[in-house]
Amino acid sequence: MSGPDLSDVSRHGLPAAPRNDERLAEALLHVACRSEDDYAGRCTAKLGTMLWWADFESFRVRHRSVTGAAYFKTPDGPAPIGLEAAEDRLVDCGAAVRERRATLSAGNETMLVARRSPKPLFDQDDLKMLDMSVKQFSGMSAAECLQFVGQQSFGWRTVGWHQILRYESSIIDPRPPTESERSRARAVAADAGHLPG
Repeated sequence: MSGPDLSDVSRHGLPAAPRNDERLAEALLHVACRSEDDYAGRCTAKLGTMLWWADFESFRVRHRSVTGAAYFKTPDGPAPIGLEAAEDRLVDCGAAVRERRATLSAGNETMLVARRSPKPLFDQDDLKMLDMSVKQFSGMSAAECLQFVGQQSFGWRTVGWHQILRYESSIIDPRPPTESERSRARAVAADAGHLPG
């Protein structure tokens, strides 16, 4: 089976495409370090969701992602392409280990445990986005993370399984417009001559 077509995926606001997925691996290590005390669990799916939230919120707010990773929709949640390879790379070089640990939500699960601090690849705004994401998902089970994604991401609801989640979808507010917003939109449309008088 071939991977997803990435021919039209942008660099998501980064000046150049990340090399060797180093930013993804180091961001993964950062969220693993910061969520070490989260006994609700931090399986690979949850770490992937944390990275997705940091990247997509960063794109929404700053018009650039933290890692530059492309994400696709899986039954377990949003997953950056190359997540398993990044995790393997961290384990192979001794930066992290996989351990089976008891969690409050899933019994025993395999978790990525950091053995060193991340390399200083990120600016302060990147770090704020990563830390905000860890805080957002702290205490949530993987199932609760998936429910949050479905509620908060318009892009998640518009693509099928194993399709690319477009960064541009992060700027679309998933909540229904308020009556005040609808009223304002009707007034603007009427002023522009798009509604019958």
